[in-house]
Amino acid sequence: MAKAKKDHQRVILVFGGNWCYDCHVLDQAFHQTDVAPLLENNFQVVHVDIGDEGKKNNDLAAEYQVPLEKGVPALAILGPDGKLLYSQKNGEWESA
Repeated sequence: MAKAKKDHQRVILVFGGNWCYDCHVLDQAFHQTDVAPLLENNFQVVHVDIGDEGKKNNDLAAEYQVPLEKGVPALAILGPDGKLLYSQKNGEWESA
């Protein structure tokens, strides 16, 4: 958050896990040549591990209104000040 605030960038919280195939697909998309520069210039991407059983960091998911029961990856976008701008409510990225 400190780096995002300093650089006037938004934060993308990506909730998921190493076991999640769709999380890996989304991460690959974030590294594509047409996407990576946009993210690097405008966002800090923070991966939030939900653990092997999906019970880790549930308090953080609740704080940012991300319903993990709808599937992962799940995203929240924060402003440079840490305020929630958007949270995914319906598992939109689950089938990345």
